[in-house]
Amino acid sequence: MWTSFVGFMGSGKTTVADALQAASGRPVVHIDEAVVARAGRSVAAIFEHEGEAAFRERELQELASLDPARNLVVDTGGGIVQTPAAVDLLRERGVVIWLDAPWETIRARLKAGPSGERPLVDRLGWAGLEELFRGRRRLYAAAADFRLPATAAEPALLARTAMLRSLVWSRRPPEQRR
Repeated sequence: MWTSFVGFMGSGKTTVADALQAASGRPVVHIDEAVVARAGRSVAAIFEHEGEAAFRERELQELASLDPARNLVVDTGGGIVQTPAAVDLLRERGVVIWLDAPWETIRARLKAGPSGERPLVDRLGWAGLEELFRGRRRLYAAAADFRLPATAAEPALLARTAMLRSLVWSRRPPEQRR
């Protein structure tokens, strides 16, 4: 079974996925890193030279290449919910957890970090990014089995909560999981 994290860039998906790996010993797959490794170029370079649609297709290919029987922690990119086939794969293979951070938290985190690997920050600017954030919220809600508020909580606490949510989800009869 997979425990997959969705949420906007800067919501803490990578940090919480790594904390869940540390707490559970389950292998983690960072989809953006896998795309970069296979493509041999950065996310920004893929966006620039191939476009966002090609990047989304690469994300889907990486997901599809993962063994559905492995007990994985999957750290997705913030826009993966824009690809219905990717959402279907995540939901078929396990529990999907939305790390929901408020816009103010997202903006502070993105401002503090380098934007070079986040092409949408530079391309859209803050107003456009906030509009994208607001528009994607319904996609995250529709994709997720659980929503975890991701504000100031420690990543280890969020990881333990995700672990418990995954356990609860896995013990439900399949017809009651969605």
